[in-house]
Amino acid sequence: MTKTNRRTFGLFLGASLAALTATTATTAMADNCGLTQPIKIIVGYGAGGGTDGYARVLAATLPDVLDGTPAVVINRPGGAQVAAMKFVKAANPNGTTLQVVAMGGGLMSTMLRDQGISWFEDFVPIAQFGVTNQALVVRNDSGITTAQQLIDLIKEKGAAGERARWSHPGRGSVSHVGVTAFLARNGLLDMTQDVPYDGGAGTRNALLSGEVDFSASGAHTVPAFEDQETAVGLLSDERDPVVDSIPTLQEQGLDFVPTSSPIILAAPAGASPELVDCLSAAVGKLPENVAFSTMLKKAQQAIRYRNAADTEANLRALAEAWAPTIAEVRENLAD
Repeated sequence: MTKTNRRTFGLFLGASLAALTATTATTAMADNCGLTQPIKIIVGYGAGGGTDGYARVLAATLPDVLDGTPAVVINRPGGAQVAAMKFVKAANPNGTTLQVVAMGGGLMSTMLRDQGISWFEDFVPIAQFGVTNQALVVRNDSGITTAQQLIDLIKEKGAAGERARWSHPGRGSVSHVGVTAFLARNGLLDMTQDVPYDGGAGTRNALLSGEVDFSASGAHTVPAFEDQETAVGLLSDERDPVVDSIPTLQEQGLDFVPTSSPIILAAPAGASPELVDCLSAAVGKLPENVAFSTMLKKAQQAIRYRNAADTEANLRALAEAWAPTIAEVRENLAD
């Protein structure tokens, strides 16, 4: 690290710590919602991914709005967040075990196949506090810069009797479902082979090492790897609110299914309405927390707050909208 970079990093770190101290000192804290123990925040992905990043920012700043109640992140990766969901489902609903869920994959995985989980029966949403969008990405050395050029590559390989390989962080994840639907709607599914990995890091490494031809990636991760990969299309009808340089597939006139993923905090079913409302109100104060907003901005991650009732209504609407796509993907996987 150069002297200039060290100075820049030191200034940023110092500013962040100062902001955190100022926020803690000056922001009126909520009560502790009756919590007498630290909060365990379960994440269904490994450390370092987008969902984990959201969870760690949440854990670092929740004490500011919960009267100092500490929170710690515990990673339980595997099975498109199913392992983590099963763990939280069985936990005491007293608020000390919660889960940060990327609800695109979390909801889709329970709809795609029987996982022993019925999301709306087994969990209670507390609040949405973020959102991620999925992008189609290729290596820079591929020479591909648009989604149509990627389609042309897939067709070229298909005509030669080859399958284009693509990576994603697990079957049933939002990436897997969204890209599978895109491929099916454009007549490309039989010309491709999906390769699942455990989380975003493995998915990206497979692309950068040349093991696969393209990949699905969270839009927020693209700027950090822009010297190695190019995002050619966003699986959304609107550009990402933070990484707004990626054109949507809608802009490119291609058929797809929007698959944005709300990032939510959830509790096991049975949590009292009073506890849920109190925690929801506490999370609702975080967008005004300087440390919270600074850390998420640094990570290129968007802030999107909804209270408990609005989060549940939005999730139910998404489940209804995704149902035909889930059925389509399930049928394609069975073939």
